[in-house]
Amino acid sequence: MDGYTLLRELRVLLGEPSNGSFLDDRTSYDCLYEAARELCQRTRALTATQTITTVAEQTTYNLNPDFLSLYLTDDENDYIIKYNDGSSNTFLRHRAYDAIILGDNTTSQSVPDQFTLVDASGISQLTGTATSTAAASNGEATLTDTAASFTNVAAGDYVHNLTDGSHGVVVSKTSSTVLVCALFDGTNNDWTSADSYIITFNGRFALLLDPPPSTASHTITVQYIQMPTPVYSPYKAYRFAPDYKEALVYYAAFKYKYRDREPDFGDRLWKHFDARVRGITRDTRQAKVQGGYRVNFIKPANRSGTRR
Repeated sequence: MDGYTLLRELRVLLGEPSNGSFLDDRTSYDCLYEAARELCQRTRALTATQTITTVAEQTTYNLNPDFLSLYLTDDENDYIIKYNDGSSNTFLRHRAYDAIILGDNTTSQSVPDQFTLVDASGISQLTGTATSTAAASNGEATLTDTAASFTNVAAGDYVHNLTDGSHGVVVSKTSSTVLVCALFDGTNNDWTSADSYIITFNGRFALLLDPPPSTASHTITVQYIQMPTPVYSPYKAYRFAPDYKEALVYYAAFKYKYRDREPDFGDRLWKHFDARVRGITRDTRQAKVQGGYRVNFIKPANRSGTRR
C-alpha cells in the first residue's frame, strides 16, 4: 500500500475529485501517518527489540526513537522486560511512575526490582545549513550537512527549510550527515546549498530502573511495538499486510471529516475503522491459537503503552 494508492483511495472514499482543493497531500499524508501509528498501537503489528547495557548507579536509559509502547507481558498481564546479570535472567515488571517515586528506593542493588517509562530529557532542536544541493524527486529531497551530527534524528521528526520556506518530515536517515525529507508549502520544496534549516524532535521515551543497578555491563532486553516509518511519497509504502489498507484510509477520512466540521460523518468513518481493526486483531489472534500457541493481543493501555 504505497502513498499513491492510499491518497487515491482516500480521495475516492471522501468523494473528492482529483482536481479538488479540499484534500492536500501534506494533510492527507499526516492523517495517514497518524492512522498508521494508531493501527500499530491497536493491532501490535510491528515489533522490535532493543538491547541496553547498564551503567553502575545509572537509573535512566533512553529508548529507541521508534519506540511506541511496550510489547511483552507475563501471565498476569503486566508488561515486562528481561534483565540479564551475566549468569541468569530476571523479568522485571512495569510499575506506575508515581508508585516508584513514592517508594523512594534510591539505594542501588545488583538486579533492580521493577521499572517504569518516563519522557526522555535533553532533547533539543538542531539548526544548521545545507552543504549541497538536492532537487526534489517523487516528493522527497535529501538534506546534506557535512558539519552536522544527525545521530539523534529519526524518521517522523519535523524539518523546516528557513530559506526555501518549506516545512515537512524526516522520512529516513542515510547517515549522521544525510537525511531524506518530504517538504511542502515552500518555493521549491528541496534543498539548495546554504539553505538554513531547523529540525525539531518528536517526544522520546526512557526506561527508568528501580532501584538503579549497582553493576555495569548487565544486559536489558526491551521488546516493544515499533513506530511505523512515515510515508510521504507516492512510491514508498507502509510495512503492513494488504488487509490493513482499508483501516488506514477510514481513519484518515475520519480526521478529514472532523476538519470539515462534519463530526457525525466522521464518527461513522471511525466506527468503520474500529470494526476493521477489531477484525484484523481477531483474525490474527485466532491464527496464533490455531498454530499451537496463544498470544494476548488486546490490552488496556495508555498512549505510551504503559498501564496506569
